[in-house]
Amino acid sequence: MKKITKICFPVLLIFILILLSFTVLSHSEDDNLPEGLRKILDYNNQQADFYFKNLSFVVAFLAGILSILTPCSLGILPAFFAYTFEERKQITKATLAFFLGFAPVFITLGLIATFLGTGVFSLQQDSRYLITIAGIFIIGMGLMTLFGKGFTFIKIRSKIKKSLFGIFLYGLFFGVGFTACSGPILVGILLIASVLGNYVYSTFLMLFYSLGFFVPLFLISFLFDKYDWSKSKFIQGKQFEFIMLGKKMIIHSTNLISAILFITVGAVFIIYGGTFIVNNLGLGALTNYIYSQQEKLISLRFVKIIGFAVLLGFLFLLWRFLVKKNNSK
Repeated sequence: MKKITKICFPVLLIFILILLSFTVLSHSEDDNLPEGLRKILDYNNQQADFYFKNLSFVVAFLAGILSILTPCSLGILPAFFAYTFEERKQITKATLAFFLGFAPVFITLGLIATFLGTGVFSLQQDSRYLITIAGIFIIGMGLMTLFGKGFTFIKIRSKIKKSLFGIFLYGLFFGVGFTACSGPILVGILLIASVLGNYVYSTFLMLFYSLGFFVPLFLISFLFDKYDWSKSKFIQGKQFEFIMLGKKMIIHSTNLISAILFITVGAVFIIYGGTFIVNNLGLGALTNYIYSQQEKLISLRFVKIIGFAVLLGFLFLLWRFLVKKNNSK
């Protein structure tokens, strides 16, 4: 895991610096504001102060778990199953690598958008070329997967599995075009950053929110690895042989499924400029219900104790699984 961090962190840092370099950071203030706008700013100040005093890391973590149930978060499922069929084993480590690539970019986009006083979707539209580039890379990964070449196209001298590094890159690219729901907790976190100027605290809140968002995917990964679902006939799949341009081609069924998912995600990025298209599923009632549950978290009795217990339980489960896997080698 240390080797993964040594390689992933520099790549992630360079990518974030490039992302920041494409964004012109400008900020202006005007003391002579109209009365209506002044009331809006006063309200935002009150809301930011409320969230700052009541929103803890564990509450953000629990809100992230709930947010995966909203329709606009469904765009991450094709991404998850794409590398699941590609890797077919050690899915928990693959999910961790995907999270390490996705979370920092998702957090950075949110904070940049907040600094500029715009929404993440507006920021993504202004930087559409970044999402297009990410989409092209993801499609490239899909084509490499289709022909059984894996999808790490960078030479690594380390002993780290190239597939895990490729999944990290996939998470990084996916984070560029992912559009999450702006629920009350997420809005509260960004209000703390924009109104109170506390970007450090907001960053950690966003990190725990993102971690909670990934908990359901981690749980699926635990089950996948624990019960060796990779040995099932469906996951094992079978090979298909056919002739193309006079040459004999062999394609594995799981590679085909994975490639289709990769190419689909990449195409959505290029055509629609992100995953916001999932928001148009017409499931507004479900979204509103999830948001109402998020709002109740803040005032729920013993919520911090519950959240802390859930967080510790999840981290222990993740640590135990990774240690067990390393010891079994």
